Amino acid sequence: MKDDYGLDISYRVAWLGVEKARNKVFGDHAMSFDQLRWYSNVVMENNPHNYINLDFDQQTGRFVRYFIAFRACIDRFNGCRPLLFLDGTFFKGRFKGTLLAATAKDGNQGLFPIAFAIVDSETSSNWEWFLRHLAEVVDGARNLTFVSDRNLGLIQSMVVVFPAAHHAFCLLHLQMNLRDRMKYVNADQKVGLMRKLRDCAYAPTVTSFNQKIEILKQCSPVAVGNFLQDLHPQHWANAYFSEMWSNATESFNNWIREARQLPITQLVDAIRGKIMEKMSKRKVKSSAWVGELCPKMEKRLMSEFKDSRHWIVSQSDDNVFEVRSHLSVLVDIGNRSCSCFQWQLNGFPCPHAVVAFRNSGKNVYDYIEPFYHVMKYRAAYEGLIHPISTVAKPKFTPSDYLIAPPIYKRPPGRPNRKRIPSKGEVVQHIRCGRCGKMGHHNNKTCKEAM
Repeated sequence: MKDDYGLDISYRVAWLGVEKARNKVFGDHAMSFDQLRWYSNVVMENNPHNYINLDFDQQTGRFVRYFIAFRACIDRFNGCRPLLFLDGTFFKGRFKGTLLAATAKDGNQGLFPIAFAIVDSETSSNWEWFLRHLAEVVDGARNLTFVSDRNLGLIQSMVVVFPAAHHAFCLLHLQMNLRDRMKYVNADQKVGLMRKLRDCAYAPTVTSFNQKIEILKQCSPVAVGNFLQDLHPQHWANAYFSEMWSNATESFNNWIREARQLPITQLVDAIRGKIMEKMSKRKVKSSAWVGELCPKMEKRLMSEFKDSRHWIVSQSDDNVFEVRSHLSVLVDIGNRSCSCFQWQLNGFPCPHAVVAFRNSGKNVYDYIEPFYHVMKYRAAYEGLIHPISTVAKPKFTPSDYLIAPPIYKRPPGRPNRKRIPSKGEVVQHIRCGRCGKMGHHNNKTCKEAM
């Protein structure tokens, strides 16, 4: 049986059983904050040149913040796309807090964690602290693009720490924000407005963007006008940008969701283990790849070849071609550009460019960004994260504690155990084995009358 995210429930139960048993090693929720001292030292001994910062109040001795980035992830980020997805997710354990994460994408569109931190909440000071440590581990020479939601603290901190970087907003979050402003609009109209906003975001040229944004404004001049007032298109429109989704961060949050209820040191070690296992598996898997491009990108290239095979191509010179599909576009192979702008936006040849390559006799692989190639992918996973042995772990007594847990007042009501989907988010439905209906329940939780 699988859960809403497609994971085997029996595996999740077994995993939780193992992690709970590790409480005896890493301590309970209160003790675990002090165990970060020992754990960080062991991590540095087994994985030299990691980047770790443990921040606690010198006067009260209480935990404040924790940042960690493994050397294998730091060094191999250059083998990934220059995109960093930023997001935060809450904890479910006894001591509440927030995990901030920076995640990249590899050449096969896979999740590649770079760094994460534990803070009390998503504030401007915490985001600035996180970004300043992140700036110590990422290559500042690369032209980075950050993708996030419109968290005010993050927006304010980004211009301070990474003033030269591009900052894109997640389109899904923007659609939800627009929907929330439409309080007195029926559901169908809300969906229509969100679709029009999506059309604006994916418009490939400035001209088409301006046309579509006027259509959006006409639907609800006051509400849409107020929504767009402080939302510059350079942060969310394809005509000005290349990536606006934050799927990577959402995937990272789902990836670690079971660990979020663990004591802090156990949580950090669980994430380390997941990263270690993921890097090892992908290293082994990629060793069997025989093509030049990563499989997903090779499949995309073949699909574009198929879609463009009937188009008419006229050659102007060695590099410039006119491609006539339903519209006429200009492809310049030498400058790696197409008048549809998709090649420039994605760093991957569009179908117009693909058919131009077919007529030019040039090798299309030579004009595809290096991080989409198998060799670059393998380089990204050459790093090694060593296991952490707890056999020789020293015993601790309460008198040895230097770091105490933060002060936390439990809020009223039963704590949430499941992630609450955002408005406008499409949640995968499953078919119940008892009633046969599609929904969010299964045979055990079904409440339908039979």
